[in-house]
Amino acid sequence: MDKPVVAIVGPFTSSAMVAPALREAGFSPVAVMDYTGPALAPLQSSHDPGNYDAIINHHGDMAETIARLGALKPIAVFPGIEAVLRPAQELSDALAPATSNVPELVDARRHKYQMHQALAKAGLPVPRQISTTDPDEVAAWIEREGLAGHDLVVKPPTSAGTVGVSRAPGGQGWRELFTAMLGTHDKLDVLAEEVLVQEMMTGTEYAIDTVSHDGRHSITDMIKYKRVPYGEGIAVYDSVEWLPYDTDAYGELIEYAFGALDAVGLRNWAAHTEIMMTPDGPRLLEVNARLAGAGNPAVTKIATGESQVTRIVDVCRGLGPELPPGYTLRRNVMAVFLMSHSTGIVRNAEIYDRARELSSYHSPVHVVSTGDHVDASTDLFATMTMGYIILAHDDLEQIYADREAIRKIEEELIVEPVESAS
Repeated sequence: MDKPVVAIVGPFTSSAMVAPALREAGFSPVAVMDYTGPALAPLQSSHDPGNYDAIINHHGDMAETIARLGALKPIAVFPGIEAVLRPAQELSDALAPATSNVPELVDARRHKYQMHQALAKAGLPVPRQISTTDPDEVAAWIEREGLAGHDLVVKPPTSAGTVGVSRAPGGQGWRELFTAMLGTHDKLDVLAEEVLVQEMMTGTEYAIDTVSHDGRHSITDMIKYKRVPYGEGIAVYDSVEWLPYDTDAYGELIEYAFGALDAVGLRNWAAHTEIMMTPDGPRLLEVNARLAGAGNPAVTKIATGESQVTRIVDVCRGLGPELPPGYTLRRNVMAVFLMSHSTGIVRNAEIYDRARELSSYHSPVHVVSTGDHVDASTDLFATMTMGYIILAHDDLEQIYADREAIRKIEEELIVEPVESAS
């Protein structure tokens, strides 16, 4: 191949946006598909083979995969999703070591308990937690930490998109949640070999999206989540608001996020770092060593004119040292996630057409249609069966008002249970 080759391992969800941008910029995008890991079925639809000049299928023989990909002389190799961090690390170390992340900390970028341990070792405050296969160890930990009667979070240590994340209000039922989760595969086919139990934090949840080069972190966007409880799930997404790059207002948050990236050895490529700003200061939820999901980069481009995708392309162009520290918020933007409180067939999705009349309405993203099957909105992947609506306006208060108008429209949603659907 005459064009410089850039390889993306597991190019699903938002990382699928990178290949067309690379091709437009004069690069040759290559996909590496890992057939030895989890099936990742809900993510498969985002992969378009036509966007790649070559597809390397990895079936477990890393030496062979390194040889096949190495023959294409890639200038860069990076992961598209968390589930492929380990093979992506091995390929990058072998073929593009100058832009690898710290190999010894690869598990700290994937396993949430090891991730938090790495932050604690670096001197950053983290929530109290334990990861184990033994519920009796959890019981002893709860007693030792004085957490009896406190709200707890129970989740797989390698979960994604809030899949499998549950809450135990007042600590009630944690053992049942623990036992039910241990040894099971989630909807992404990821095995819960251990279960992570964590004190539940309160505060405002943020995410800082970055593209890093040689240990220097460039912020592409900062977002604030609004979530609402749903059943035993930790919460479902209500909306996401894009924030201005303001080091005075968010300096403590930014400093903590950069410290977290350094602690887990993320020196290159994209990251989506989720942080809870608690009354005691910032506390890590998780570092995701990949692009922000759910189409975030496309929405970020509406808000700022740039995104993680554009800056990844800049790094591939050799402009890594010139990446700006932040961004300019050109207009206020919010993504309002549509929600279904039951599983079944949607019978009146046309109600969402009325949102087009709202002053801040910008565009729909995978919005559900009448006749579609949807899942109850218990996690991000279920939420995405409903889609979301992008709002954009100079007046932030107008966006807030239009979000509430969408929720009012949604009260009319009819979802017919599958067992009675005709």
